[in-house]
Amino acid sequence: MIKKTPINKIWRRHQERIANGGSELLTFKIKWLRNKGKSDLTGKYYRLENLASYQFAHALPKGLYPEFRNDPNNIVFVDSIEQHERVDRTTAGKKFLVQQLVMHNELIPRLKRQWDFYYKQKNTDGKTTTFRSIRTEQTRGV
Repeated sequence: MIKKTPINKIWRRHQERIANGGSELLTFKIKWLRNKGKSDLTGKYYRLENLASYQFAHALPKGLYPEFRNDPNNIVFVDSIEQHERVDRTTAGKKFLVQQLVMHNELIPRLKRQWDFYYKQKNTDGKTTTFRSIRTEQTRGV
């Protein structure tokens, strides 16, 4: 038997989202418009009708950092589920650093540099290499 959520509970959540800056769908559309339809990591163009929810990765989890839930600097527009998981793995365990990068609008350029490095290594070697972590890049001063 499927458990149904009472309509008043759904309405309350909806009102809370509006009070906290709107829905994620609106934030995703704003992010798409700011990028002119291009993904953050590869620059591939996507039409608004063809977008999927997995293409927007939250660097800081929504449950732990609700104040960054609708922050466009916290949302990374990716091409695939593989890239979404890669963003999650890269930011895991480094939440304080990621929070500082989000606050200073430096997270997405850093992830783009890491993705470019990964992609170039993958193409030159012919095999998959590990994705450099944010902490490794920070110690090198990139």
